[in-house]
Amino acid sequence: MVFHRDKKRWSLLTSLLNNTYHRRQNKSFKGKFGDFVTKMEANEAGESFFTTKLFGQETKRTCERIWRCLKKDKVTSIGIYGVKGVGKTTLAKLINHLLQQKTQYQVFWINISQESSIRELQSDIAAAIGLDLLEEEDEEKRATALHDSFKGKKDFVLILDDVLEDIPLKMLGNPLKVEGGRLIVTSCLLETCRKMGCQRKFGVKKLEEEESWSFFIEKLGNEKVVIHQEVEGMAKSVVNSCGGLPLRIITIAKSLKGLELDGVNQWKKALENIIQESLKGENNDVIEMLLYSFNCLKEQNLQQCFLYCCLYPEDEKIPKDKLISRFILEGLIDTKETREAEFEEGYEILSRLESVCLLESAIDNKGNQCVKMHNLIRDMAMRIIYKNPMFMVKAGVQLNDAPKEDEWLENLDKASLMRNEIAEIPAGTSAKCPRLTTLMLQQNYHLLKIPDSFFEHMKALRVLDLGYTCIEKLPDSVSDLENLTALLLAFCWNLRSMPTLEKLEALQELDLSGTGIQTLPVALETLLNLKCLNLHAMRWLEKIPIGILPQISSLQCLVLSHHIDVEGEELEELKELEEFQGRFSNVQDFNQFINAQENEGCLRFYRILVGQYDGLGPMTQIQFNHNRFSDKLVKCYGLGKEDEVLLLPQDIEHLKIESCNNFSGCLSEHLPRLYDSKDLKYFKVRWCNKLEYLMRIEVSEESVIFHSLEHLDLLELHSFVGIFDDWKTSLRASISVSIFSCLRMIRIERCHSIKKLFPIGLCSNMQNLERIYVLSCSQIEEIIADENDGIVVLPTLTRIYLWSLPELKSICNGKMDCNSIKKVSIKECGKLRKLPFFFSSQEEDEKFTIPSTLKEIAIHSSDKEWWESLEWDNPNTRNELQPFVKYWGGSSTLVPGSSELGTFDG
Repeated sequence: MVFHRDKKRWSLLTSLLNNTYHRRQNKSFKGKFGDFVTKMEANEAGESFFTTKLFGQETKRTCERIWRCLKKDKVTSIGIYGVKGVGKTTLAKLINHLLQQKTQYQVFWINISQESSIRELQSDIAAAIGLDLLEEEDEEKRATALHDSFKGKKDFVLILDDVLEDIPLKMLGNPLKVEGGRLIVTSCLLETCRKMGCQRKFGVKKLEEEESWSFFIEKLGNEKVVIHQEVEGMAKSVVNSCGGLPLRIITIAKSLKGLELDGVNQWKKALENIIQESLKGENNDVIEMLLYSFNCLKEQNLQQCFLYCCLYPEDEKIPKDKLISRFILEGLIDTKETREAEFEEGYEILSRLESVCLLESAIDNKGNQCVKMHNLIRDMAMRIIYKNPMFMVKAGVQLNDAPKEDEWLENLDKASLMRNEIAEIPAGTSAKCPRLTTLMLQQNYHLLKIPDSFFEHMKALRVLDLGYTCIEKLPDSVSDLENLTALLLAFCWNLRSMPTLEKLEALQELDLSGTGIQTLPVALETLLNLKCLNLHAMRWLEKIPIGILPQISSLQCLVLSHHIDVEGEELEELKELEEFQGRFSNVQDFNQFINAQENEGCLRFYRILVGQYDGLGPMTQIQFNHNRFSDKLVKCYGLGKEDEVLLLPQDIEHLKIESCNNFSGCLSEHLPRLYDSKDLKYFKVRWCNKLEYLMRIEVSEESVIFHSLEHLDLLELHSFVGIFDDWKTSLRASISVSIFSCLRMIRIERCHSIKKLFPIGLCSNMQNLERIYVLSCSQIEEIIADENDGIVVLPTLTRIYLWSLPELKSICNGKMDCNSIKKVSIKECGKLRKLPFFFSSQEEDEKFTIPSTLKEIAIHSSDKEWWESLEWDNPNTRNELQPFVKYWGGSSTLVPGSSELGTFDG
């Protein structure tokens, strides 16, 4: 049998290997794989400890970081955490060895058993430090004796290995209360390290695939061993199935050690035996290690939240916000006063699951913060849920047919068939699952019809997700699911109508976003427990009937399509509203809504369009967002009355003003609360042809405007003259002390009336400025206006783009100290004679020093002669810079987009 060619069978076998338990009786391998360190070197200069490879580069770096901490007097307690079998004990033993070899510290190693009592631990420590404790004394007296004995030690380190739960150090002699006392704790739980008071905590990560293979080869006994090509792929698959856990890799290497390297048949048979042993056994050793971390989660809701994640497909990056929303709907998070508080608890749960290495952090292609399960850990979770068949998980496995009736077991609790190729559920199918609470059928894109009988025996169903299917009609039997808390139909684009919701009194979330529904469901207004209503992107829904929204006053989250206009008074009764996305066609309704929320409401997250529906695509959907940009955004589009005054929310973070052509003169006259927007981070103004200034600064005003602003975009403002209306007052230190102190990026483009961008008086504030983009401004003459020849210091500036500025004569009249500069890009700036970034502080005959960060000076191909004609203070400067010059242009010319500019343009 040639396994490496029989891919299908081999895939099946390795899958079975990963999904099976097998208990190894021989535990002699535990913590024994530190013997591969053949030589260690340490010195005060901080060179690497090891001339040979440790068990993974990350672990090696962690060891070095721990050693540096131990050399600092201020760090007296260190925690080492990670999943069981990942190498915490080995790392601690290595630190132990270093302490004994390189320092004068006395080291006391204590193995902690799960069954150890305080009294037993006291005895173990006493034996280690040479103290005789009296058995008849109580624990407090024994603790005092330990403390007194520690006082007699000059410098010592107490290592507590494999701590599961918090141990009161007071009862162990309070070693950290003794001068010269240090503590090292190893645990599967980051939380335990925190509770033990560890000042610094270090996670031990699993090995990468290449590191796992190298470690396996090393454990075979010869680093130069070459496995026969015919079985190498098969062996690598077995090693990869270990999930990067060194202990498991050692176990496999031990079983293969001594085989003849050219004995292909021997290797095939041995590898097959490994798989067969796993199939026979009840407990797989690597799964057992992972189960240990799972069992450390004492709280049942933590375990349930972890197991819930395996309902998603393998390798799935699950957005945290969506996952926490499911936890809330499933009742896995206790009901709290606000939705935000529930989400905060959800984030704490995910953080704890990450801290015990059962979940991993990830970022999806939309930039959302996610979690994912390592395949091996998911296999362990699947084993748990199949012990007592409560879950049916067939997610993302390319099913063409729905499970047959006999597969729907009566004790089934949750079923996930998401992301398959199921096209229909046969007529008459009835899933007899009276205990089923969750059914996930979303992303079966070809699913057209679900028979009415399918839901007849699912009376306990709480969460039903049919999103991203082609269903044209929702079965009438859904109307009888009286325990339903969530009905999720996102982007069922063929769905045109809904049955009555009259009996669904428990419903908390209704998602109709992206559906083809033309009228709202019957009895929507009777859903008094409804907390989340999503009507986003419902292009066929023309309006929301007057009087519906005020009746569902328990709403915490409301998402509306932007083509639907909503009146301010319709939302006044929504006192519990925390998240809102929608449009107000006029300023009056918007102001009414904002006033009502600030007086009696609890609005925390919002994306609001005021004015005309721009038709430029939907604004990003609301989510509890711990990502780069949070959801406190107002966009004004096409507002047309000159006397309109917009009342911005006081906590606004993102403001966009577009196509408001009757906003003339100074913008702050139309937005008086702009002065109070202390949290504003992103500010964009575009296509406002009559606008001249953003702000007016009064001479007597002690201003903190733009204190938090990070991004400023000024685009296509044909009458725009400057950011402030008075240059002289903006120079006053008392006024400008905090202006732009957080600014990271400014972009100004096609503003043809501006001549000067910044007064030099503001530059001292802009110590966080990273990027400047000035593009196609036909009249601009100076970037930083200054009559003197001083030095402007912008320590964090990394990029400056100056394109199509025919009148630009000066970037800065003096010089600019920009030691972080990475890229300078120039195009069509014919009157510019000097680049002030590159100068020498030494005498003219000294060698010019190039900033170490500089990567590129990009010059448009049409400006080669201009580059050659530039003036320099030091004659050597041009020659020194020439290697960094790159010419660009022609058909490949691209205007920098949002990713290059670092802007947010949702």
